[in-house]
Amino acid sequence: MTPRVVQGLLLKQRNLGESDLLVEFFTDTLGRLTAIVKGGKRSRKRFFGLLLTAHHLQLHLAPTRWSELWRLEAAELLLPHLGLRRDFRRLMAAGPVMELLYRATASHDPQPAALGLALLTLARLATARSPREMADALAIFLTRLQVEMGFGLQLSRCLQCGRPVAGQGPVRLWLQGGLLCPGCLPEAKASLVSPGLVKGLAAAQSLDLRALARLGFASGLGLEALPILAEAWRRIAGHDLPSLGLAWRILSRARAIP
Repeated sequence: MTPRVVQGLLLKQRNLGESDLLVEFFTDTLGRLTAIVKGGKRSRKRFFGLLLTAHHLQLHLAPTRWSELWRLEAAELLLPHLGLRRDFRRLMAAGPVMELLYRATASHDPQPAALGLALLTLARLATARSPREMADALAIFLTRLQVEMGFGLQLSRCLQCGRPVAGQGPVRLWLQGGLLCPGCLPEAKASLVSPGLVKGLAAAQSLDLRALARLGFASGLGLEALPILAEAWRRIAGHDLPSLGLAWRILSRARAIP
């Protein structure tokens, strides 16, 4: 490996010895990677105030003798997403963004569209004024990330019989890939969803990123979608994703931010 300069989103960090840090980033050209920050715990010059979760940084990386590990030599702040730290509900709603990029992506597998989607979502959450706005932004992220990673839902035809689902009223969302028309699968195995939610999910899958920044669900449907999408992602990732359940519980009972 040669030294690289990349842009990355800080996902998490942990202590290494008395003064060093191990930091996980999701980057534009190298995908998810781990970097060691020598003296990062005590730094008052090179990294002071920079290594915070959800910070978007320009990273100066050097190789180490371990092929999967980089050394962070320097960093510059690009976007701090300060609004996330001004209200704990925003920060909790942002938690699943970082957790999914960490748990559901492969190391050193570039996913530039996923990074752009994450940055758009964090920007929306950082300025959201209501639980509904936060729930919508998070539901859109969960839906679109499936597309970017090759797990997009089939939302136009029944997965089992192949018939179009438009005009059939409430249908069922099967966590293994898309919609089922009434009667194709027992109720216990799929979640009943409204046509309005199907329309919102389809838009989240197909619109370009600039349009996604303005997309919202009909009243309450984003919040309704969260537990369904969370369960789908638990199956995809093969991990428990506690941040998703926590975000849903907080947003379900939260009031507007004053």
